[in-house]
Amino acid sequence: MMVTKRSPEKQISVPDVNPAKRLKVEKDENSKTVIRNQTVQETIKSKKRNESILINPELEVKIEPDETRRSQLNSSSHLIRKFENEHFTLNSPDIFSHTHCGQVPHVTTDLCSTSVNGEVSIVPLHSVLSCVKVLEKLNKSLADFVRTSNKIVLNPFNSSEPYDLTSFNDQLGMSVWGKGGRKKITSKEYLCIVKICQPEMFVSLSDVVPSSVNKKRANKSCYRTLQWVNEAITYLSDNNTVTSRLLAPIPGSGDRQLMMKSANLLASRQVFGYVIERATLPVEGWEDLVKDIVSILPDSRPVFMLGVLNEMEMVKAYNCGCHFVDSSFLLHFSNKGQAMVLNSANPTQLPDPSKQPDSSSEEATNDSSSEEATKDFGPSLAENVPSEVTGENEDKKKKKRETGKVLIFKPEHYMPSKSITLDLVSPVYTRQFCKIAENCECFTCQRHTRGYVNHLLITRELLAPTLLMLHNTYHVRNLVNTVKDKVERGDLAKYKETLDEVFKLKDSHS
Repeated sequence: MMVTKRSPEKQISVPDVNPAKRLKVEKDENSKTVIRNQTVQETIKSKKRNESILINPELEVKIEPDETRRSQLNSSSHLIRKFENEHFTLNSPDIFSHTHCGQVPHVTTDLCSTSVNGEVSIVPLHSVLSCVKVLEKLNKSLADFVRTSNKIVLNPFNSSEPYDLTSFNDQLGMSVWGKGGRKKITSKEYLCIVKICQPEMFVSLSDVVPSSVNKKRANKSCYRTLQWVNEAITYLSDNNTVTSRLLAPIPGSGDRQLMMKSANLLASRQVFGYVIERATLPVEGWEDLVKDIVSILPDSRPVFMLGVLNEMEMVKAYNCGCHFVDSSFLLHFSNKGQAMVLNSANPTQLPDPSKQPDSSSEEATNDSSSEEATKDFGPSLAENVPSEVTGENEDKKKKKRETGKVLIFKPEHYMPSKSITLDLVSPVYTRQFCKIAENCECFTCQRHTRGYVNHLLITRELLAPTLLMLHNTYHVRNLVNTVKDKVERGDLAKYKETLDEVFKLKDSHS
């Protein structure tokens, strides 16, 4: 076997270019590099300077609430207001219907009426992503497309399924989950969607993070949210054809000083109203914080609280000075077979204890069908969220990369101990052929009984959440009417204390 030696490679001589020309090229490249580096450094410095000016607690004086305005909140007389412009009018206090693409979940169009659907609909952004191109081609607004006369409020954050998206949002945009999975929505893209959908109001992009994050992450969320609000204001001022009104979210992840500073900065912005996301507040003990925030905001603009967990928190939000809330918690009630039975006119009159489920009965302990019926009953919006958020059925690498992507609020924060409800999945209600709630005139109670709804829940019929949604919505609207009456009389604070005692009594018996 012959081995051939490899000849050494010949050195190829490259003719030298003109030294003057080479020097010119080097100077141009160096100058470009210097300019580029200076631009990046100036951008970083300006960004850090803006962050420090906006939210750094060491470089800014502490913001204190307006005591005069805060004392006015205790009287609750300010809640009876009419917010109007050339396009629409809002009467407070009121509750907005949480919808999916403009339609109340589980409720068909022929069953929708003013008593169920209200006058204003909250539409999460994820539910309209799939039909934006269709709306653009048809040149129709979202209200015309879904054939509703309600006023539309477009919200980028899904208040009914508040997932912790701390690691998904960044300075480029906000992460939204639709049928096609996660999608990063930038501020420009979102404003284009607003222009196509033509809602009466829209909430600016917001970096919603829970109160459990650290101080550094909370500062970032404030800066990003305020930056997106400024971009939305600039967009509306440059586009006179867009008639939608801007609602500014108040960031801060439950930190009192951060939320107060954010509210103080947003108070001078040209916006229609302000939004407080319940997901950014602590689970308990948030009433004083909300009162302090509302006392800084202008009295002439409405305050919305989106994502309240139950009817008790709804009354607390009104008592803190919020003019409007949403009904996203009713979706959890209806999916889990819970029926509201709170007598808003006389809250101390609790349901008959003899008709309540008895955990010691043999039927309740031996029948396992009730437990199976409550497992993920009804179409949940969480089905659109992939496993990368919930952390289920993933390999170890994905789990490391997607750590901490869970719901901000657990199911027990919604019900049943936090509200006056009946668990109609229980076998105790199988042979109860009476109304769900006494003296209830809703569509469900006029035509059906507890036993029938229990049968629908056990057999997992799609009619069950529909009937419960109609019943619960009717009860919530009765509660809002009672709140309006208490506000006119100046008894809202006493009414809230009465409800507190009723809920504590209910928790002690449960």
